[in-house]
Amino acid sequence: MVGKLGKSGWLVPALALMAAVGSSGIALAQQSGGAPEVSFEAVAFDAADTDGDGFVSEAELTRDAAHGFATLDRNGDGKLAPGELAPHDPALFKKVDVNSDGVLTFEEVMTNKVRAFKLGDKNQDGGLSFEEMVEVVELESGGAS
Repeated sequence: MVGKLGKSGWLVPALALMAAVGSSGIALAQQSGGAPEVSFEAVAFDAADTDGDGFVSEAELTRDAAHGFATLDRNGDGKLAPGELAPHDPALFKKVDVNSDGVLTFEEVMTNKVRAFKLGDKNQDGGLSFEEMVEVVELESGGAS
């Protein structure tokens, strides 16, 4: 299991960023001195895994998504406009924006997250392991798995 690095609200922004820029270097990187460097993905996972069991449950995902959504919603209107997000793939934004109104509601985000959660939960144990999370992010962002 990855060490605890944080507790709240990082998974949604982290996954959005990972999807926007691609998911390279998923495994722990090795610094020149051989000491492991914790990946951004590991930080995001640990922040979402609030009970520290090594899995992100749907409830943990929902809590993290709500915090992340509120953090990204800078104007507080309950919607995420493209300008409130880090640079992102417009095709991915459009995929989540099911009503094509140019903004994302929390419901649209959660519908997409729950769909991805179910897709990623390969062993159907009700939680995403770190490896399952990385794999589903790669699939969702068009990367290889």
